[in-house]
Amino acid sequence: MEAIRKLVRIFQESCLRKGKRLPAHAPTTESSMSKTQKSEAEKKSKSLFIRFLDAVEWVGNKLPDPVVLFVIGILAIWVLSFFLSKQDFVGLNDPRALPAVETIKVKNMLSLDAFASLLKNMVKEYTSFAPLGVVLVALLGVGVAEHAGFINAVLKSLLDYTPRIMLTPMVIFVAIISHTAADAGYVLVIPLAALMFHAAGRHPLAGIAAAFAGVSGGFSANFIPSGIDPLLSGLTEVGAGLVDTNRAVNPLCNWYFTGISSFLIISLGWIITDRFIEPKLASSPVDSDSEIPKIDALTTRERIAMLCGLAVMAVGVVLLTLWTLPVNSSLRDKLGSLTSNRNTETEIGCKVEANAEGILIVKELVVKGPAAKAGLQVGDEIVKISGKPIKDFLKGKELNKSLKGDAPYLIEYQRQAETKHSVFTPAAIEGAPLMGSIVPLIFILFLIPGIVHGYVAGRFKTHRDVVKGMSKSMESMAYYMVLVFFVALFIYVFNTSNIGLLLAVKGASYLEGKPVFVIIIGIVMITAFVNLFIGSASAKWAMLAPIFVPMLMLVGVSPEFAQAAYRVGDSSTNIITPLLPYFPLVVIYGQRYVKGTGIGTVTSMMLPYSIAFLICWTLFLLLFWQLGFPLGIDASYVYEKAE
Repeated sequence: MEAIRKLVRIFQESCLRKGKRLPAHAPTTESSMSKTQKSEAEKKSKSLFIRFLDAVEWVGNKLPDPVVLFVIGILAIWVLSFFLSKQDFVGLNDPRALPAVETIKVKNMLSLDAFASLLKNMVKEYTSFAPLGVVLVALLGVGVAEHAGFINAVLKSLLDYTPRIMLTPMVIFVAIISHTAADAGYVLVIPLAALMFHAAGRHPLAGIAAAFAGVSGGFSANFIPSGIDPLLSGLTEVGAGLVDTNRAVNPLCNWYFTGISSFLIISLGWIITDRFIEPKLASSPVDSDSEIPKIDALTTRERIAMLCGLAVMAVGVVLLTLWTLPVNSSLRDKLGSLTSNRNTETEIGCKVEANAEGILIVKELVVKGPAAKAGLQVGDEIVKISGKPIKDFLKGKELNKSLKGDAPYLIEYQRQAETKHSVFTPAAIEGAPLMGSIVPLIFILFLIPGIVHGYVAGRFKTHRDVVKGMSKSMESMAYYMVLVFFVALFIYVFNTSNIGLLLAVKGASYLEGKPVFVIIIGIVMITAFVNLFIGSASAKWAMLAPIFVPMLMLVGVSPEFAQAAYRVGDSSTNIITPLLPYFPLVVIYGQRYVKGTGIGTVTSMMLPYSIAFLICWTLFLLLFWQLGFPLGIDASYVYEKAE
């Protein structure tokens, strides 16, 4: 401490000899001492939780870029596969697994054959990576709407016409729906919410907290489908493929749950903001208004443009609805469903009835249908399928729901007391075209209104401005495209090595017999913890899905249920980790109003939201499950492998 005093004294004397004034910020010895002592006292008085957050920040800052994390993961799999390939592991002859495995053999990915296969499939694995295309296509349309100012105009208008008493829930509501427009929530809604709260005579930091809770804490609560839905479902389907290669995951498999969750997040955020956060902020007065930004109101031309854009979007929704109404609509599947992604039913090309002994009698045949191609005729009696008596094979199900599409079955049937055998291959029924069109529909329903708004508002002069909007959205995805390349390679190496299957089977053996609610809570908590260090939802699920999804499938938990649990954990802790890319931006927004705002300020503000979301949202998911409410389209809670 004496050395510090001498250094300060030398600095002061030097300044005086040169005739210079001491800098305004230059401390005296006493003030320096008091600040040092204060800093030491602050360190001692830090709570356990603050020290934990400091540790999280330190560890997270030491982690390399997510791209490098996946490269390390690939290298680790190579090395592990080399050692694990030297022995066979006891598998799991589970009827839910496809294929059922009694032993698991890890493939050595360091062999020349494996490396040659990697080189051969590298481009294919990247270009066929499902989440890549869906995100890019969706953002082409959203990018035009954002560049035209259409999305910003809608968000501003929603907040402009909100009564003071409803300001908090409206801010959270707008923050939630802003997910459809990439980063609009962070760059527009949060600072705008602060201004709205300040203009209404309320604390602006409360507005920041409410908006941040909706944008980031409620990231998985949205009743409007967005690019994150097909992105996550694509990764979930890849993980499910380790157990069942025919298991499809609908992009809207969590839509009902996430949509209704919006009301939960809005209610919780409203209560926490008005009852706890704003009263607490009363002791933090707002600084001078001189640096508080101003956001211009919409001009008359911009409002007209926004109304034109909304009208066009409404017309598009009406036309789409009319297209889906006819029972023979081209948006429906062959069974007339609008919501099937991949049908569990198959086309067998015949009508059968069971007699008293349970034998199936062919009553009608479809010309050139699967049954006719197998040589069946009206009156034939089907006795066995794949060597099993009909009753044992069907297990109470209908024939078309017991067979797998495009899979060959050896059938035994009788014709006039003569036993015959044939190979019967039922045809798969493709899912409804509507379900495969979700991403293109997002593209169109944002593209056209965006173009209309852009031209009416004067933002677009020529078609080149529209193309520029698309180009800007792709520029923002440059890093994601780099990341996806290594994610695709990681998943390929992980799956091909059979290490994922090994982890899934061993994990399933450990979870066998444990209550489902314990398993789901465990998935939520693990995800919430990992999220403190790895913020990207897609990068994190790309790492966890190949482990969580097959592991839970082997204990009877569906991929859709596993994904819903992941989304709850992923969202809840976003708002308390300083490693979130937008966290420093939120701190800067706060400093505009209270200059002393720091990471600790924002974290302490957001902690009540995080705890409430994590606990209540998890309980809400379990309640959803217990009441049997569907998670979304083509979603179930239980995984049952099709025979």
